[in-house]
Amino acid sequence: MLYYLIRNLIVNVEQFQYFLTTGILIMMKKQLLLITLLLVMSSSVFAKTYKLGIVEWLPWGIAYVAAEQGFWKAEGIEVQIKQFADYETENLKAFENGKTDFMLSMLGNAIEMLNKKPNHTIIYESNWSHGGDFFIVHKDITSLSQLKGKKIGLYTNSAPISFFASKVLATDGLNVDDVKLLKIANTKDLNSAFNKGRISAIISYDPEASKVIKTGVGKLLYTSADFAGIIPEGISVQNTVLQNNPEDVKKFLRGWLQAIKWHNENKQEFYAILKRTMFKDSSYTDKDLDELYAGSKIHTDLPTIINRNQQGILKYSEELFAYLGIKVEQLKGNIQTKLSVNEAKLIFK
Repeated sequence: MLYYLIRNLIVNVEQFQYFLTTGILIMMKKQLLLITLLLVMSSSVFAKTYKLGIVEWLPWGIAYVAAEQGFWKAEGIEVQIKQFADYETENLKAFENGKTDFMLSMLGNAIEMLNKKPNHTIIYESNWSHGGDFFIVHKDITSLSQLKGKKIGLYTNSAPISFFASKVLATDGLNVDDVKLLKIANTKDLNSAFNKGRISAIISYDPEASKVIKTGVGKLLYTSADFAGIIPEGISVQNTVLQNNPEDVKKFLRGWLQAIKWHNENKQEFYAILKRTMFKDSSYTDKDLDELYAGSKIHTDLPTIINRNQQGILKYSEELFAYLGIKVEQLKGNIQTKLSVNEAKLIFK
């Protein structure tokens, strides 16, 4: 009898210990799960949200890849993409007025803005116009020298495009002071003025630019592809963001560069993303997107990224500084593309 009592007592103790241990383990697992959930929720709640300004331009659609594929989220930041209808009056103005934290633009505009108010920093050259901008003359013009004293219509008279005009004119010994530059922002209105003979040449872009060539009224003389790197484009950041949250700027760049790398291997899915985001109000086919893609040279490999964000941006900025009459030392500190080069070396191994 004593034997059975002792044996039952031992079994009961062992069962108690088992249930006690199991209960503690279950409680610990629940606590760990709760802590993990809280950490995930807190990282999402406290992730800083930044606004990025862009317009409808294919190479800048990389932003939607970074957002949809979760590259920025994986870095711990949220990026709200603000796609503006107008490049100058909305995208540039929003950034100039501090309404956006990051901006994609022609870098000539970013430099021009710096000359007025050095409140931002250029951190990355992402691409350049590679045939996307056309210099078209009237069919009766046989030499650029015939444009002396004549009007040239531009979709914008800002630094990057007037600089492109100066490069074209220089091929025949002219400069911008020898002609009259006339800004007509709407490319349809630009075509209309050209067709009516009010202007002798235009700088424009598709889909409208090709129409005056197809009708035979105008003929294509040069494109931006004839002057490699003449219209570089890229990312600028507000100085307040760069100074107060430098690690977030690196995270932003990492997300962008990861998106570039992803797009290299997933071009059709890249087009699919563009069709449902950037071009959701358009009816572009893959062929149309191929043409737009060809007109903009995205920097997709490490050697190009390093070259363009070191020697390339330096050469361009010095030439543009000279064109605008800016002293180099004035704004050199506002070009910090070394940040993107360092991040690219880690991603494009």
